[in-house]
Amino acid sequence: MSDIYKMIRTGFVRVNGKKVKENHRLVEGDVLEIRIDESELAAGKSEDTGAQIGLEKTDFYRRNLKIIYEDEAILACDKPPHLVVHPGTNHVSGATLIDLVKCYIALHPEKNKDADPVLVHRLDRDTSGIILIAKNKGVVRILHEGLRGHEMTKQYVALCHGKPKTAKGIVEVNLAKTLEVNAGTKMSVEEEGMLSKTAFTVIESTSHISKMKLELFTGRTHQIRVHMAHIGCPVLGDVRYGNPALDAEMFKHAGINKRLYLHACLLSFEHPLHGKNITITVPLPDEFSKAMAV
Repeated sequence: MSDIYKMIRTGFVRVNGKKVKENHRLVEGDVLEIRIDESELAAGKSEDTGAQIGLEKTDFYRRNLKIIYEDEAILACDKPPHLVVHPGTNHVSGATLIDLVKCYIALHPEKNKDADPVLVHRLDRDTSGIILIAKNKGVVRILHEGLRGHEMTKQYVALCHGKPKTAKGIVEVNLAKTLEVNAGTKMSVEEEGMLSKTAFTVIESTSHISKMKLELFTGRTHQIRVHMAHIGCPVLGDVRYGNPALDAEMFKHAGINKRLYLHACLLSFEHPLHGKNITITVPLPDEFSKAMAV
């Protein structure tokens, strides 16, 4: 019971996106949000629903599963845009990154004995780049301790409309979550929200687009996208927080793919078993260079 009260006091339990006190009473229509560790969502080894059977024979598997690092405890993928990482509302089993990984593990039992993969963190469906997966719950708990202690470095590159007032800086605001009927989860800058912090550096810029390096110090939903919009530099292709008119102007050029131009390019952390530092990087997709050349 004390753990529940602690979750309420520290903001891990929210009502309608806002922090509440322990004696708050729910009323009809309230949205209750409980944020817990990914590793606690499964009480045991997940059951095989059969969703992964035969998946390796599909073009979907070959096109979307790009493993860039693997050892006995973890693996990392270079996720393409438009791929959902985990089953959820409107996302059926068999069509997500975690399903692809489960299929891969089942195909390689010699190096994945008793593995039950769990996402260490998440990427939005339309964000591309590095995503880390633990091969069991014990490993993910260790990695989550590093996340909570800010011992994991996550860097992104984004193409943004316009140019910030300074070449580098830090965006530090409170973010709150709301649910919109047609748009789903959406974040906004609110005084009563949870602290969020992102460092940005302009790598290069044109008359209308800036390539930005971004480092996360917190991991709120849609954090980078909200922060860039907040400073007047929305991410190119962001249909939720962006600028549709400026996006349309860019996408009319040949070779500029319609996507969210946000890419997770670097992940650095202590290995959960031997403690050595590991840094994983992936290059930017080709369309980023094409967009900068317009």
